[in-house]
Amino acid sequence: MNSEIVYQVAKALPKEEQLLLFEKLKKDFMFSKTNNKISSKQLKKEDAIDYLLAHVFNK
Repeated sequence: MNSEIVYQVAKALPKEEQLLLFEKLKKDFMFSKTNNKISSKQLKKEDAIDYLLAHVFNK
């Protein structure tokens, strides 16, 4: 299944169902977007050194 087929099926839905589908997709994209922001957070140099000393070189 590709996006063109899904798009055609979604367009064939009644307006009420299209709106429900849109809300569900919007929630999924908002959730994944916030997860990406958290993972791309940059550490300060001191924080990185502290993490390495505590978790990597502490064994």
